[in-house]
Amino acid sequence: MSTSQQKTFSLRNLDEQDVSWIIEASNDVAIQQMTSHGGAQTQEAALSVINCSNGDFKSWAILGDNEPLGVISIHSVDGLSATADVGYWVAPWARRQGAAAAALRLLEKELSSSPEISCIQLKIMNANEPSLALARSLGFEEVSSGSCSCGTQGEVSARVFEKKI
Repeated sequence: MSTSQQKTFSLRNLDEQDVSWIIEASNDVAIQQMTSHGGAQTQEAALSVINCSNGDFKSWAILGDNEPLGVISIHSVDGLSATADVGYWVAPWARRQGAAAAALRLLEKELSSSPEISCIQLKIMNANEPSLALARSLGFEEVSSGSCSCGTQGEVSARVFEKKI
């Protein structure tokens, strides 16, 4: 994609208009394997992502030129450490366009004004090389190894990255 054709990225609250594209994207095997909830392949599951009844604290649609490309979520906030556990996924048709990087930057900017959050944490499964590279490129520091719940794979080895904001 040439510089003159770069997308303008933004975040917006999820709502019921997002059900169909969330379901379509969730048919992707990578989303099923690498996300904490294994995707949302039914209307009920998509609505649980939208309404955060899947356990997430807050979720947004990642937009490129106002078109939905993925989801970024705060899974939880640890009040003692002021750390937001963040996850994201990008639809197959929108990968390698900078959507995840833009979403993390936008969320970091949004959270920087929140006194309750001073750190963003990413738990990335070891096999997810693109996300590992992205975290490093955005200045996240690898702080530990552990595991994360990753969709259809269950608990898998993961790396924990953090960035102070």
